[in-house]
Amino acid sequence: MLELDFTPSGYVYMALIWACAGIGAAVLARRQGRNPLLWCAVCLIAPIALFYLAGEHSGREDARTKARREQAQASADGKGIE
Repeated sequence: MLELDFTPSGYVYMALIWACAGIGAAVLARRQGRNPLLWCAVCLIAPIALFYLAGEHSGREDARTKARREQAQASADGKGIE
């Protein structure tokens, strides 16, 4: 699974990437005779929506959390046998 960097530097990198995507979309839209503000907004909102859908709201359990839970359950089962 993709590891996201939720530190201040990670937020700066994400903001720079989103800003470049929005500006690039606006430039391309203007060259094609389309509405640059609309395409800039779409390219700024789309990554946020994708992160939201792929993140914790997808209903899946994080792999690390699942592994810890399974380890705890296995060690608890092992202690009960002895």
